Amino acid sequence: MPIIDLPVDLLLARVRAHGGAGDVGLDDLVEILPKLGCEVEEVAETQQYSCGVCAKIYDRTPAQGAPLVCSHCGADFRADPDQLDDLGPNTVLRLNMLAVRPDIFDPGGMARYIRGYLGVDSGLAEYAVTAPRLRVQVDPQLSNEDSFRPYIACAVVRNVRLNHGTIKLLMNLQEDLHWALGRDRKLASIGVYDLDTLEGDVFHYDAVDPDSLRFVPLGFPPDEPDSLLTPREILERHKTGQAYAHLLKPLRKYPLLRDGAGTVLSMPPIINSEGTRVTMNTRQFFIDVTGLSQRSVDRALNIVVTSLAESMPEVVIESVVIEEMDQGTKGAKTPENGQPKGKRTAASHAAEPGAARPRTRITPDLAPIEMMLDVKTAAETIGIELNAGRLAELLESMGYGVREAGHADRLSVLVPAYRNDVMHAVDLIEDAAIAYGYEHITPELVPTFTVGSPRAIEEQAAVARRVLTGLGFHQVMTLVLTNEEAAFRKWRLEPAANTVKIENPISVEQTICRVSLLPGLLETMAINRQYDLPQHLFEVGDCSFVDPGAETGAREERFIAAAMIGTHVGYADIRAVADAFVHEMGRTYVVKPVEHASLIPGRAAGLFDAGGRQIGLMGELHPEVLENYGLRHPVAVLELSLEKLLAQAS
Repeated sequence: MPIIDLPVDLLLARVRAHGGAGDVGLDDLVEILPKLGCEVEEVAETQQYSCGVCAKIYDRTPAQGAPLVCSHCGADFRADPDQLDDLGPNTVLRLNMLAVRPDIFDPGGMARYIRGYLGVDSGLAEYAVTAPRLRVQVDPQLSNEDSFRPYIACAVVRNVRLNHGTIKLLMNLQEDLHWALGRDRKLASIGVYDLDTLEGDVFHYDAVDPDSLRFVPLGFPPDEPDSLLTPREILERHKTGQAYAHLLKPLRKYPLLRDGAGTVLSMPPIINSEGTRVTMNTRQFFIDVTGLSQRSVDRALNIVVTSLAESMPEVVIESVVIEEMDQGTKGAKTPENGQPKGKRTAASHAAEPGAARPRTRITPDLAPIEMMLDVKTAAETIGIELNAGRLAELLESMGYGVREAGHADRLSVLVPAYRNDVMHAVDLIEDAAIAYGYEHITPELVPTFTVGSPRAIEEQAAVARRVLTGLGFHQVMTLVLTNEEAAFRKWRLEPAANTVKIENPISVEQTICRVSLLPGLLETMAINRQYDLPQHLFEVGDCSFVDPGAETGAREERFIAAAMIGTHVGYADIRAVADAFVHEMGRTYVVKPVEHASLIPGRAAGLFDAGGRQIGLMGELHPEVLENYGLRHPVAVLELSLEKLLAQAS
């Protein structure tokens, strides 16, 4: 759960903005917020500071003191104290928030939520969106495996009025959305630019060669020749580029957003251009969200523009036309990459039978989503008496639009476009319960019970966890869904025929079920590479395989995996772990040399049972595998089938 700091003065100003809540004060907020699912950590008196290089705002407690280094651009305030501006004291509400509600991560969205709960503004909030004046053309190459970041949504926000506080809130909202919606910028990343620094009415979202051009990234001095970097150099030399390099390094071409004159706005999802920086003099924004998930991209943009409208009611939201290639047609392929070659005009596509044709979208789309809700189901789920009228009142106080559905026991509920968390009827029911008040619901025991016992494999898995923990390893839990690149190609392997594939994947990163636990461990090590060595990780979990004889056409098998990284880690270390683990599990095994593409030749071995059946693998990872994960120290790994190990007689 993220910790969100909201300035008290601005939050109260927005809560009181529409009248009817003029007497609401800080004490009232502290009482109301827990009822809305927001835990109040503290009311903190802080000192505000601003980075003179990138304008990032810091709220620091007396115990924390002034920041020493800018976490955003890397400016060293110890070396140059003049780069840090003291903005004076501030009072903030420090809230422990649910990650599923990013629409209330800022004062505007939170004030909208509170006003509805108080009955000041109930029902669906409506936001005017004016006709588009700008277009963004999307390079079709962004949809192939060489440069995959295909989705983009944009908006223009005019009549902006900024100060240090509002700039900070905007930057914080960006970073919070990167985490909550974007999976640390992977699924979605946001860019905000000063529109007055841009030219033309047709912008371009392209796939470019990493060494084809140069621009000054945000936080670098614009007048110094060394600040002009290629996209590849940004990943190597810029602090933010180094932190997020893993998102682009596997690609042959990098995404780039440019205006009509060719000026670089940003290299998503890494960094914006210094020349398009938002300042207190900015009067109009151009906003883009790019990513791997259309839903995440659209929701993030909707949250940003509606939050801006709530915090600064005088702003005007303007739509943008997105011109992209129709992914449904796969004609006009090239031998080089199997995709349409280069950028082409709409006329050229229309004249070429079988070629991809451009299609347009207009963003942001703030139209609500209609869902049907059964009144009886809602009443039974919450455990209270409800009729349609009372249920409608509760939902309207939570910001929904409600209308009759042509049936006395059903409601048509209009879900705001900025609500990312509402996907099923039960989500509506949960909000109705919040509006009713959990303190008014009498808890009752469920009048049923079950009696069961743990499966043998679960009991042994628990033993395995205790053994590996005792050997100095730390447990991790990684995602069951993955993709062929992560599961095979990073490991110098060809995709296996018995891989379980997802028929309708929600993203390109989750297209198959894992067949090994080791990729998840290496991803974790890559994320943790800034921490001290050595690191010892393990996981106990299921892998899935196609099995025509199984009822579902697939089977699951329980595995254990362990990985060690350190300056002097080698085969002998992981062999010792394997010996100790198998001994503590009360089993035996035979070690035989094997060849494996992921392991260094001569430093790889298979684990076999007494009958000659292979039950596992261990060894030192091949340098190419380490390079694929950005790891610079040796890694030794062990993976074995817990079920096959335990199948031996003890």
